[in-house]
Amino acid sequence: MSATESKAKKAKKASPKAAAHKANTQSDVLVTALDSAPIRYTAWSRLFIGELNCRIVPHTPEEIREYADSIHAVGQIHNIVVVECDDGRLEVVCGGGRTKAIGLLVEEGKVNPDHEWISYKAVPRELARAVSLTENGRHRAMHPAEQIAGFRALAEEGKTPAQIGDLLGYGVKHVQRMLRLAGLAPVILQALAEDRITTEHCQALALEDNPDRQVQVYEAACREGWNNKPEVRVIRNLITESQVPTLNNSKYAFVGEKAFSGDEIRADLFSDEQGGFVDKLALDTALLEKLQWVSECLKEAEGWAWATGRLDAISSHGEDSEVYRIQDEPDAVYTEQEQQRMDDLQEQYDENQTASDETDAMESEMEAIECAAQLRAWTPEMRAQSGVVVSWRQGDVYVQRGVILREPSETEDEPAQVKTYERQPEPVDDISVPLLTRMCAERTLAVQAALMQQPEKSVALLAWTLCLNVFGSGAYNRPAQISLDCKHYSLTNTAPSGKEGMAFLTLMQEGKRLETLLPEGWKQDFTTFFTLSTADLLALLSFCTACSLDGMQTRGTGGTTRSPLDKLETALAFHLRDWWQPTKADFFTGLRKPQIIAALNEAGLTGAARDAEKMKKGDAAELAEDKMRDNRWVPVWMRAPDAEKSPSDAENDVSDTENGSADTPDAASDADSHHTLPDAA
Repeated sequence: MSATESKAKKAKKASPKAAAHKANTQSDVLVTALDSAPIRYTAWSRLFIGELNCRIVPHTPEEIREYADSIHAVGQIHNIVVVECDDGRLEVVCGGGRTKAIGLLVEEGKVNPDHEWISYKAVPRELARAVSLTENGRHRAMHPAEQIAGFRALAEEGKTPAQIGDLLGYGVKHVQRMLRLAGLAPVILQALAEDRITTEHCQALALEDNPDRQVQVYEAACREGWNNKPEVRVIRNLITESQVPTLNNSKYAFVGEKAFSGDEIRADLFSDEQGGFVDKLALDTALLEKLQWVSECLKEAEGWAWATGRLDAISSHGEDSEVYRIQDEPDAVYTEQEQQRMDDLQEQYDENQTASDETDAMESEMEAIECAAQLRAWTPEMRAQSGVVVSWRQGDVYVQRGVILREPSETEDEPAQVKTYERQPEPVDDISVPLLTRMCAERTLAVQAALMQQPEKSVALLAWTLCLNVFGSGAYNRPAQISLDCKHYSLTNTAPSGKEGMAFLTLMQEGKRLETLLPEGWKQDFTTFFTLSTADLLALLSFCTACSLDGMQTRGTGGTTRSPLDKLETALAFHLRDWWQPTKADFFTGLRKPQIIAALNEAGLTGAARDAEKMKKGDAAELAEDKMRDNRWVPVWMRAPDAEKSPSDAENDVSDTENGSADTPDAASDADSHHTLPDAA
């Protein structure tokens, strides 16, 4: 028996080009076969989804719902692909989601399961998997930019989000989100269409309503990103840098959504938790108002002499210790019934080894009894001489009872019988510290710009400042010991107008012009300045002096400090409204509603003030912005005391003790007493 030894021949390895050609040829054959198959119609009852369908990731219930709504609204658009079975049924290989959606309509009674209206094409079983792969591979979801444009076109035709959703089979929320993105700046939508950014970037940019601001944020994020690629996190931070999230925010939960108007809350439609953002200043202002309200309620209910609300608790150290004295809390006083009930509850509580609704109820009852006993310990005499302070600490309301206001003589070194100056409250003391700080920064930038435009007065101010040091504080040990602190970074971060305000832009325009005049090598050699003309030197001195101004005010135990800009504003004939416009977002939102009404009355808009009394705070702030737009009103605490006087009156005013006359004994006495007062007076 002979045997022939042989080896199997190796198959030739196909080149990538040949493999691609073969795949394309096969795909073309399948597509041709599918396209040539006749369209037929069947009933839903004959359809089923078997193992031939290549989609293994199941559709979500939401997707099936959207398919069903679309089919019910506009009918079946795409044919399904099936394999005919021996038992007369049709196995679906392409269109499983549509089949399930029709089944949902059958369950809801909207479709007859035996009515033959579903269009399909049949393919041989041996081609079924290949057809399923090819057909599903050909399917591509619509590009987000295309969907946004389509939704916008339908909205422009007058259709509501609900109507668009019904028409296309989408939920209302999805349509609202797409329409929100449709309001983005065209350049951003173009970037989305070109796949330079994603829908996540667009969702973050949609937090900003102003298209111009959207572009600014987008460009800033590109500059900060690696390889000019913006990050979603950076975009979100740039838009909400002065805001805080409302979600899981204890302050916001305590104050409540009703404390703000609709446009004070920046809603995030793309947040699954339906969160948003609110201005930090507006939130702190609303919180302070509610804390004050709580303190007044406790004062009336418990009988305290006075009450106040504040953001921070009173401290036994620092400035608070000079104004307030915190008494030790007296021991709680229980009635016999309360003591017996506490003993019973404690015994029952100890017997329960695990936490439950019953133990929670016991804890609540014990806390209520303890609170009543502690309050009883404060006698009516104690309450008549002390007050209650309500503040915010560690995410909750914090109450300090029995706080005593110190007498002026308690904190002074002089004997109590010496006469002391009692400072009367001023309008500025009623303004929240956050708003005061922001407006001081705005005012400072404006005065800097105004001073820069009057070089002769700017240089006079510089000379005066230098003379105070030379003739008033002794000689220098080193020549030209002069310093200047330019705080534009902090001022623009604090001022409502930021870097976009008229004052700052004016300063920067002049600064760029002057920078071109500086001689080459000037940083290493001061003698290069000898080459500058007198006019250029004057302009540089004026600009630098203006940039040194600091008009920030603070609030301490003696109240709010006077603005260091008051007399300078008078000398410059300065008016804040030449540089600043009070708006709802940047100013009126920071006021309490009664303060908004008072501002309208102060501006002579008594009718508008009466209208504001009937409105919510947000609407009143919007009304105030509209009414103040065309007048010259400035809050009294943001202008010099004699700002309303004529120039001649201002020149003749001798209220300044340094320049004031002491011709009479009374005048001399007044001058001396004023000279010893603190800045806060």
